[in-house]
Amino acid sequence: MTPHSAAINNGVKTFDVQTLAQTEGGTTLGNSRAIEIAEKLNQAGVPPKFGPDISRLLIKVIGIVAEGQPVNDELVSGLVAEIGIDEAKAAEFLRSVTERDDDDNIVGIVGLSQNPNWAHRFNVNGNSLRTWCAWDTLFIPLLLNRTATIESESPVSKETIRVTVSPDGVNETSPKEAVVSIVLLESDQAKSVEEVWSQFCHQVYFFTSREEGEQWTAGRDDIEILTVDEAFELGKHAWSGVLAYS
Repeated sequence: MTPHSAAINNGVKTFDVQTLAQTEGGTTLGNSRAIEIAEKLNQAGVPPKFGPDISRLLIKVIGIVAEGQPVNDELVSGLVAEIGIDEAKAAEFLRSVTERDDDDNIVGIVGLSQNPNWAHRFNVNGNSLRTWCAWDTLFIPLLLNRTATIESESPVSKETIRVTVSPDGVNETSPKEAVVSIVLLESDQAKSVEEVWSQFCHQVYFFTSREEGEQWTAGRDDIEILTVDEAFELGKHAWSGVLAYS
């Protein structure tokens, strides 16, 4: 299989992650480094290993959030019954990965949000949404199996980076030299959704160039600067356990 291919085994998609390598502008993120970064994020709980039923619940909830509809308790109960998952287990999981409104409805999950206060604009299927961080914009199209257009401002120059992403990869990036910062979390830094926001999301941005990204991350040895294509491939690897059920 090619790096973007998937096979179907007993109704479950399996991705070829052993050939994960993407070249962009002469810079290559080798397979071993991609695996190293993805595994470090996984160990820190970004994302944790959910298992089949929780993965299916996540896919269903994020699909509803992508439609612009808050997910209330009644909707959750229907999904839980449909999947056949324990209600307490489902509630604990959702509490750990979601953003809520004042009525405790789910308005965001694993990065996709209906909250207009987040900086990264994510447009999919005619709906204008936001994401918690720049990297979210690159793997969420995989979870939704839809193409999205993204706009986000660099925290350095305030210039807008525009990206179009499909489940197959990055279709278009402007400027072409744009990069993404990725925080290499430690295992105890993402035990709650609030910690994910503070320790990871608030430091993961698009930049117009590698030079700009390196300027912003000067003095930090816990942040990687990746091309947009590299960050997409990293997302596919890190989320491969969930993508099997998308």
